[in-house]
Amino acid sequence: MAAKISLKKSLIGFEVELFTLDSDGKPIAGSDSILRRAEKTEYGSALKKECGKCMLEIASDPNVKMPHSMENLLTILEDSLYLAEKDNIKLLPLGTYPGSFNPSMRSDARYHVQQEVFGQERFKIAGRVCGFHCHYTLPRGIFDANMRFLKMLINSKIKDSFVNSYNFAIAADPALTTFMQSSPFYQNRFLGKDGRMIIYRAGNVFQNPQGLYAKYPSLGALPPYKSTAFDIIEIIKKRYNRWAALIDKVGINIKTIALFGSTMDTAWNPVKVNPNGTLELRGMDMNHPNYIAGIGIITKFILKKLQTEFFAVVPSDIGIKEPFKVEGDTVYIPPFSYVRHNLQKQAAFKGLDDPGVLNYCKRFLRFAKPLLPKRRVKLTSIFQEMLDEKETISDKILKLARKLGWEKGEKLPASIAQEIALEHSKQLFKEILMTKKIIGDYE
Repeated sequence: MAAKISLKKSLIGFEVELFTLDSDGKPIAGSDSILRRAEKTEYGSALKKECGKCMLEIASDPNVKMPHSMENLLTILEDSLYLAEKDNIKLLPLGTYPGSFNPSMRSDARYHVQQEVFGQERFKIAGRVCGFHCHYTLPRGIFDANMRFLKMLINSKIKDSFVNSYNFAIAADPALTTFMQSSPFYQNRFLGKDGRMIIYRAGNVFQNPQGLYAKYPSLGALPPYKSTAFDIIEIIKKRYNRWAALIDKVGINIKTIALFGSTMDTAWNPVKVNPNGTLELRGMDMNHPNYIAGIGIITKFILKKLQTEFFAVVPSDIGIKEPFKVEGDTVYIPPFSYVRHNLQKQAAFKGLDDPGVLNYCKRFLRFAKPLLPKRRVKLTSIFQEMLDEKETISDKILKLARKLGWEKGEKLPASIAQEIALEHSKQLFKEILMTKKIIGDYE
C-alpha cells in the first residue's frame, strides 16, 4: 500500500433543490417569497434561485468535517421550512413532482441563453427536476483559484490522484443514483425508477430523444473516463467550445458566455470539475435528509482515501464481476462502456430490481464502509436496509401510488400525485431533526 502523505484539509459541501407546493400539494411559484424573507436572515445567501420559480436551492457552508457541513445544511433547511410556512408553502424533497405541471421559468439572462439553445419546451424539463449535488475539494495544487481553471503539475502523484478521483466518481454514479432515486414519475407517467435521469440525461442510452440533453450529450451525459489530467482539461475545453458554438448558432452575442463565469461552468454533466475547485457529483435525485447525510459521509471518506493514499482506480474486466475490488493499492472498476450502457441504464429503469445493479450497490457499500470512522457507519444504515429490502424511495412512492389506486401503464391521477407529494413534504421536518440527532450523537 502506498504511504500516506499529508495533504491540505479538503472541504465537503452540499447543494439541494426542492419544489415549492401549496397546501393541496400542487407545485406553485413560491420560491421568490421565501427568498425575500431569507434576505433578512443571517443565512440568506445560502438560499438561491433556480431556473424554475417553483424550485428553491440551498447550499451548505463547505467544511473539513462532513457533519459540520451537513448540520449547517439541515439548520438552513429547517429555517427555510419556517419561512415557507409563513406563506403557507410546503417544500418537497424529491427528484420530480409525481404529477403533471407547467413550470413558470425565470427570464434571467443566464436562463434565457439556455432556453434559446435547448428550446423553450425542452428547457422546461430543467424546471421539473430537483437534484442533490455533493462537492469535494480537488487535490492540492491542481486548481488555479485566480483563473478558475485547472493547471498542469509536475507532481505526477497529485495528477494521478485527480484522475483517479474523477474516474471513480463516474464509476460510482450507478450506485449513488440508485441509492438516491426518488423520481419514478415524471409528468404523471412512470418512466423508470429514476425518471429524472431518463428525462434529464436522455439520449440513445435511455431511448429518449426528447430529453433535455438528448441533442447535446457532451453537455449533460455521464462523461467517459480519462487517462490523464491533460485529457480532462481537453474535454472541459471542448465542452466550452461546443457551448460557445451553440450560443453563436442561435444568434446570441458570444459575450453572453461570460454569464456562466468560467470555462468549467458551461456543462451540466453528472460528474463535473466545478469552477469553485471541487469535484462535483451532481447526478443524484434530491432525497430526504438521512439519505443525503449517508451519501455525504461515503463520498467524503472514499475521496479522502483516494487522494491521501494515492490508490490507483483501474478500469478492468475484473470490475464487471467484482466491482470495487481492492488489491493492494488498486481499486478495480468496470470499463466505461459497461457503466454507461448497462449499469447506468438499468439503474435508471429498474433500480434494485435488476440483479446487476443490486450487486453493484452491495459491493459499493461493502467497499465504502471500512473507510468510515466507526462512529459514522450508522449514517449508512439506511442504505443497508434499502439493499436488504430491495426498496428505494422510488419503490416506496410506487407502492403508495398502487395503494391509492394507480395501476402500472396508466397516468398517475392528480389527486394521487398531490397525496404523495404532501406525504413526503410532511416527513421533511421530522427527518431533519432525526438526522441532526444521529450526527450529534456521534460527534
